Amino acid sequence: MEAAMAAMREAGERRVAARLRCIVAGYRPGLGALAAYVAGILVCGSLPAVPHPWVVAAAGLIALLFTAVSPWRRLALPVVLAGVIGGSWASWQNTLALENRLPEEAHGADMVLPLRVVSLPTMRPSQSRFGEAAGKDIRFSAEVLETAPQVNLRGKRLDLTWYRAGAEIVDQLQGGTLWSMPVRLKRPRGSVNPHGFDYEGWLLRRGVYATGYVRPRDAEPRILGHSAGVITARQWFRNRILASGLPRTDLILALVLGDRSALSRDDRRGLRDSGTAHLIAISGLHVGMVAGGVALLAALLARLAGLCCGRSPRGLVPGLSLMAAGLYVLLAGAPLSAQRALVMLSVFFLAWYWRRRFHSAFALGLALAIVLTLQPLAFHGPGFWLSFLAVAALLVGFRGRHRLRAETTGVRLPGLVSAGLQRVRDLVRSQWLIGLVLLLPSVAFFHGFSVGGFIFNLLAIPWMAAAIMPLLLVGTLFVGTAPAQWLLGLADAQLGALMEILTGSVDATAAWLNAGLPATGWLLALFGLGILWLMLPAGTPGRALGWVVPAVIGAGLLPSWAPTVPKDQGLQATVLDVGQGLAVVLRANGSTLVYDAGPGRDGGWSAGGQIVAPFLLGEGERVVDLLVLSHGDSDHAGGFAGLAELLPARKLVAPGQLVRRAIEQFPETSSSRCVAGQTYRLDAMHVSGLWPVRLDLSGEENDHSCVALIEWGERRILLVGDISSAVERQLARRYPEFAPVDLLVAPHHGSRSSSSEALLRWSRPGTVVFSAGYRHHFGHPHPEVVARYQRHGTRIFSTAESGAVSFLWQSASPTPVVQTAREQGPFWVRH
Repeated sequence: MEAAMAAMREAGERRVAARLRCIVAGYRPGLGALAAYVAGILVCGSLPAVPHPWVVAAAGLIALLFTAVSPWRRLALPVVLAGVIGGSWASWQNTLALENRLPEEAHGADMVLPLRVVSLPTMRPSQSRFGEAAGKDIRFSAEVLETAPQVNLRGKRLDLTWYRAGAEIVDQLQGGTLWSMPVRLKRPRGSVNPHGFDYEGWLLRRGVYATGYVRPRDAEPRILGHSAGVITARQWFRNRILASGLPRTDLILALVLGDRSALSRDDRRGLRDSGTAHLIAISGLHVGMVAGGVALLAALLARLAGLCCGRSPRGLVPGLSLMAAGLYVLLAGAPLSAQRALVMLSVFFLAWYWRRRFHSAFALGLALAIVLTLQPLAFHGPGFWLSFLAVAALLVGFRGRHRLRAETTGVRLPGLVSAGLQRVRDLVRSQWLIGLVLLLPSVAFFHGFSVGGFIFNLLAIPWMAAAIMPLLLVGTLFVGTAPAQWLLGLADAQLGALMEILTGSVDATAAWLNAGLPATGWLLALFGLGILWLMLPAGTPGRALGWVVPAVIGAGLLPSWAPTVPKDQGLQATVLDVGQGLAVVLRANGSTLVYDAGPGRDGGWSAGGQIVAPFLLGEGERVVDLLVLSHGDSDHAGGFAGLAELLPARKLVAPGQLVRRAIEQFPETSSSRCVAGQTYRLDAMHVSGLWPVRLDLSGEENDHSCVALIEWGERRILLVGDISSAVERQLARRYPEFAPVDLLVAPHHGSRSSSSEALLRWSRPGTVVFSAGYRHHFGHPHPEVVARYQRHGTRIFSTAESGAVSFLWQSASPTPVVQTAREQGPFWVRH
């Protein structure tokens, strides 16, 4: 018996040893080292603070010493060393990136600088508080020349705006021009909100030292000349394309130069809703088409050379293909997705030239490592994940799949028919794979997904690849000639037809579906696992279980799954960081109240659409139960249209005539005028109107602001808009028995004309939040007002310093849990 047991143990040990030998035999040190290098960069860039490079190096040295004495040192040492190098590189580069920002003490400094315009300027009609103004607002990037008297600014990159520029400046300010400009510089700073666009991170990844604007009143801006370079070439092509006078030059510029600034808001929405926005973002599809077309021509030239000289030059195909692809990437502004495609093309052509086979994972890992080496913080942008996940999906989905021969399948078809069917099958499968793997990133980054994207891409991708892009590229190459005009015109007509089909289908089908990530970890894990399982080859055991994904998607769309504040367990009040404006969101028991929608302007940026709506969608909300607009100032009501386009409001409340004007674009929304004595109940939230006392108001003035008291159990929140001290005194007289409030959002952003002693004695706030822009020229909150609240013992927060501020009251506790977006954000917003 014992001998039998020993034999079984010995057999088991042999099986384990055999499995280990298989693992070791299949282990690829290069791939493991690449993975460790990438992991080191990702970990270092995800920490709440940047570790000093010497600290990372010291920790890595210790890890290497322990690895050196381990039995697996031959395999593990290269991996650990690569991870240490990746972490040290990321730490050093991230430290330099933080230091490459305008110091706080220099914020608002005025100076005259010699500059070189290094981007294609974008232009918008100028806007004022009263509507469209004369001139154009021009946004551009510039590099400070080495001749600048300010030594510390030489070579620094600036993002600048020239407001209300005249026609002469619009013509002169172009990429590659040299200028002497009076500017006011600001430290890179942006709004910080949960689920919102990370403007500061975007500036940091682009190496922007400061933002600012041109001040022609301080000194006369002068053009100094022109410079040579890539940006000058891009500007030349842009001017020639615009001079062609074609109807869809906006799309041509996007596809050829990566310049999407001319795209209309409706076109952007149509492309997003149809799931085809990637077609106008320069990516591997476009770079691959350029390289493939040139490779065919180069192969033909190589064969002709072989006929003439007796030998075909092997380097002609990879050399010309990579040269053409590289030039196109530079012409398009070298976006991240194009860089990744260029790296993978380089690996492919080098392997072809050397007649070697590279593992597909190694090629992808090498591209990943190179992109992260060039910019260690690239993974914080959505484009990084969309680009690399799409390629990874195609590699996994097509790897190891071989076409069966006719003898095996028993079906014989003509060669062209068979090849055509195979191409159709590959196209369908590729779109299926990409759609699956990008579903989660789309929901995470864009808070929704295109329901019809799969079908739209089956039409748009082959049309774009076969009939539009070749015409555009050849036409652009010879732009300015009659044949080029004909080619561009033919491509332009097709682009117009394609956009008509996409936008018309989207309008008819409501193709975009707002969605939020599943709130629970296990549901999110099941979501991801199901997607991965569906990508495995047919015949994989249990592959059909991947079809739980649609069920998970449906569950994730139900409001009962989504809110992060559990029902009957809390009240969450969030004062969003919208700059110099106001937007407050209250959520409790499955109900949502929004007070003001932040600033915005017609056809331009909207806090409602780009801050408030993403926050609500990210928190799992699908509808606003009650939307209150305090008054008509653009910093309070300007974002209403942007918010309403993305999230419907069941009821709108606004003072006086403002409510009528607000619902003109959304007549299906129920509405009423805000007036004292009016009450609303949203489950456990009780909303009481305290001001104004009249209905016959314009609703535009500060003192017309809708004052609302929100009560949830014993918790009380007071929202007062932009009322002045005169209205504050009237409120104190009108409601003499008013109980203290837990939270007050300061009137008029902390202006000296508000927050009087009368208001503070009457409301006795436990906490006050100032919603104001960072170091804004209005100077809010005023120091006297801050001191007044301090004398009353009020706890003070400011969105300008803290980002969005969130308060969560649990039913059993009178003390809220407070979170600020800057404390919870990445390392660069904490500095």
